[in-house]
Formats: sequence, C-alpha cells, structure tokens
Amino acid sequence: MKKTNLKLIALFVLLLITSCRGGGSSEKLTSESLSGDASTLSSVPTTTGSTSQTSDTSLSGDSSEETSIVISSESGIPYNVTFVTNCETTLDPVYTDVIYDMPVIFREGFTLEGWYLEATFVNIVSFPFYVPHDVTLYAKWTEGETALFTFELKADNSGYIVTSYGGNAINVVVPTTYNNKPVVALGEQLFYQNGSIKAVVLPATLTYIGHQAFKDAVSLESIVLPSGVTELAADAFAGTISLSQVTLSSNLEIIGNNAFENSAFSSVTIPAKVVEINSRSFAGNTALVTVILTPNTPPLRFANSFEGTVPNLKYYVPAAVYDAYINSPYWQGFSAQIVAN
Repeated sequence: MKKTNLKLIALFVLLLITSCRGGGSSEKLTSESLSGDASTLSSVPTTTGSTSQTSDTSLSGDSSEETSIVISSESGIPYNVTFVTNCETTLDPVYTDVIYDMPVIFREGFTLEGWYLEATFVNIVSFPFYVPHDVTLYAKWTEGETALFTFELKADNSGYIVTSYGGNAINVVVPTTYNNKPVVALGEQLFYQNGSIKAVVLPATLTYIGHQAFKDAVSLESIVLPSGVTELAADAFAGTISLSQVTLSSNLEIIGNNAFENSAFSSVTIPAKVVEINSRSFAGNTALVTVILTPNTPPLRFANSFEGTVPNLKYYVPAAVYDAYINSPYWQGFSAQIVAN
C-alpha cells in the first residue's frame, strides 16, 4: 500500500475516534494529529468497506483548516454528516453515505450513551448508519459512578477490567475511563444474580464481556453491545429471562457457550464478522422466532446452538450466499428453516 493511502486511512480513523478529557483545553482532530504517537492508531477500531479520497495537500496544508473526508461506497449517495459532541473535543464533519462503526469519544467521568438525531435525544442512531440526507448527530453522555465499581489494570497496561459492582440501581452506567485509562472489559460475574438492574449503559471502549458477567440478572430488559466488543464469554447473559431486546456489536466475532441461554428476545441480528456461535449460545429461548444472519461466510454453529427454540424459528441469510448456508456442514441440517433475505 502506498504511503499516501496509509495516511488517508489513518486520518479517517483519527477523525472518528478521539478522547475528551475534563479540565483541559479544547481539542480538535485535524490532519496535524497524524504526527502523533502511532500507538493511538493501533488501539482504536476502524471503519471498513469504504475508501477515502483526498489530496496530499490536505494532509500537509495549514493545520488550522478543517479537513472534510469524502467516502465513497456502493450503498448510495454521500451526504454531509456533522457532529455535536457536547464536550470539549470536536469531530470534523464527514461526507459519506454510511458510517460503519459508532464514533468513539471519551469524556472523563462520563459514559457515551450514543448518538442521536436530535439535540433533545429522541431517536438514537444504530450503526452501521446509512446516511439518508445531510444530518447532524448529537452525543449523549451519562455520568458514571466509579465509586460503585472496582477495577483491575490489565497486564499490558492498556486499560481496566471492571471486577465488581456494589450498587443496586435499576439503571446502571459503566464508566468509560478509570485513572485516565479506558475501561475495556467486564470481568467474570460482574452482575451475576443481580436482581435489580433493568438497563445498563456500556462504555464504547469495551472490547470483551467476561464469563457469567450478567448471568441470572433476571430483571435485565435490554442491552446494546458497543461496536468495540469482539467476544462474549461463556454464560455472559445466560438466565436473563427478562431480556427482550438485544443489539449485538457490529465487530462481534465469537458468541460463547450458553451466552444467551434462556433469554427472552424474539429476534436477533448476527453481525457480519461473527465466526462462531458456540454450544447452546441461544438455547432455551422460546420467544426467539427470527435470526438474521449477515455473515457472508456461514459461521460455525453446533447442533445445540439454538436447541429448545420454537420449531418455526427462521434463519434469514443474504440471498447471494443462500446456497453456501444450506450446503454448509454447520447449517445444512437446518436448511428447511433457512430463508434467503
């Protein structure tokens, strides 16, 4: 890959992901950021499936000028997207037809709940976000109570694991940062048998949800997994008998054993990067009738991955890869339930 293209990719990553720190001067992402520590680039998720187009002059010109990136895609016509971050850091506007991953920004002591279409936070945006017209997105923050949690620094010093929770709130906000480092994982049995929690806001910095993290949290009603989460450990949400709404991470790759066993949602979309749906991952969910599979390569599944679900459950797969699914050794035994979408 040419050096110029590497700069373009790096620039787009920096435009979408940065950190807000309280008490400091106002920060702004510009092309000047490319001269910073390269480790910053390797530690954050990137958008995929699109190409950036700009000139070398926009990378080497006056750093006081805002840089607008043109992104082209097969999905449709590009539009202008601007961001109101509601914190000290700003995001440059982009010109695109799709934003694949949620833009991640940090604010000390707060958790980014999501991006909304209105300043009054009525309609939350799901990612990937296909831009219908010129639009402004608004960041919504919720204050995190770090005193209710305990943390453990990862061995590589890259961030913190949340190891325990001492509260009994109905709505819980997991902090984004601790000691000026990101919170990257929920530890084993963090909310195990917690009968109070109904909703939880997870930090956008999260990449891993540990063994039995929410097991038998019987009052939990909904969960949105941030786009950075790549793996759900075994029993992560097993026994969440009130969990009626779930949104999986767009970068999720592995769904562990019994991850959602005996949950209560009626539909679930399996993201495109999933490669493993392990033993009894969705077993015992008698409400589940619709599974939308977006991977173009049929992921590994076991005969019991959906054991105990209703006989009329349907698996909707991309029409272009329908034959790949019905002929897959993992899925051919369920071909009568597979529908081209």
